[in-house]
Amino acid sequence: MTVEVGVQIAAVVAILAFLWNLHRDVSDLRERMARLEGLMEGFIGRESTG
Repeated sequence: MTVEVGVQIAAVVAILAFLWNLHRDVSDLRERMARLEGLMEGFIGRESTG
């Protein structure tokens, strides 16, 4: 195995790790947005007491 092949394998592994991390972050963001949407629906749907 030459140095070039080793560098290519390392680059592919780094790209896959980045994409995996990005996927996890997007999943967390989706859950947070759903929670905020629920809070906003509850806040807007409230009847005024005044």
